Amino acid sequence: MEFATAGLFLLSFLHFGLSLTGIGMDVLCFLLLGLAAMDAETLRLPDVFTLTGIGLGIAYAALRPVEFPTDRLWHAGQSLLWAFLAALLLWIIRRIYYLLRRVEGLGMGDVKLLAMIAAWLGPGPTLLAFVLGTFAAALFGVAALVPGPRHRRSLAARLPLGSFLCAAALYTIFAGQPILHWYAKFLVY
Repeated sequence: MEFATAGLFLLSFLHFGLSLTGIGMDVLCFLLLGLAAMDAETLRLPDVFTLTGIGLGIAYAALRPVEFPTDRLWHAGQSLLWAFLAALLLWIIRRIYYLLRRVEGLGMGDVKLLAMIAAWLGPGPTLLAFVLGTFAAALFGVAALVPGPRHRRSLAARLPLGSFLCAAALYTIFAGQPILHWYAKFLVY
């Protein structure tokens, strides 16, 4: 784990330099890596990390360089709005799944994790991380059902969606911009 953390810090420094963005991305990477490991091991995403991460993401948005001091409040408000909307999206999916199956399909930790990612990265990168993370989790789930030398796993097996979201967010931080630019070409006439 220490090696992975050091590697991410070095990658962040090489990618963003020694700047506010670099320091902010170091903090976010540290949170994402820790949360991914926790979710993979325990299927839990503790509030002390996700809620603190949301607060730090809003503070990071407020500290960005701006022309007018009132813009800091605007950036913080946007960060809070994106966090709320991301949480709302995943909460609605969670509720629909529960209404259809009468079983919890997502934990509230996943909802708060996506809100944390949105507070730090904004709408486009968060949507990319959400799509990549859920796609990777679905592929992993399907692959786990393939019969092999071990016993067949149940369709009710629980997957750590948060770990996949964290991995996708890390990918998005360092390599997501080309994908976002490619996709944006389809939205512009």
